[in-house]
Amino acid sequence: MTMNLRSYSLPQLKQLRTRIEKEIAKQASAGKVSVLKRLRKLAHEHGLSLEEVLGGAAPVKATKAIPTSVATPKAPLPVKYRHPSKQDLAWSGRGRKPQWVEMWLTQGGALEALSTAAQKFEKKQQRKAMASRESESARPVVASENVAPADVAATTE
Repeated sequence: MTMNLRSYSLPQLKQLRTRIEKEIAKQASAGKVSVLKRLRKLAHEHGLSLEEVLGGAAPVKATKAIPTSVATPKAPLPVKYRHPSKQDLAWSGRGRKPQWVEMWLTQGGALEALSTAAQKFEKKQQRKAMASRESESARPVVASENVAPADVAATTE
């Protein structure tokens, strides 16, 4: 059987390739299942199980391929550049430059200024975090929080 593949477009050829690969995998799997069935039948005819014939090894079952590695989500990269006046604009320094960085540079700004702004912002965030932790630990204890529920019921009666 011959086919004139020159009449197909590139997308059609790619689609044909994927269909062929799927069919090859399906037929290979069906072939394995067929051989496994014949071996089981032959072993049964001789009064043995397939496991006994294989020497205690578990029989190989036809299964779908399982991916060996699962993609894990990556943590966001740390911010290397930040806009000095618009703190929500940030860039890790990897990949293509964002539009706001391009605009900054075309208006005569330096990339170092954005780096400095990012460092200042990070220090400011750290100070805020430290202050909030200190305020939580220094929070006064309210007397009603230390009263047991039984004591509250006794005082309301």
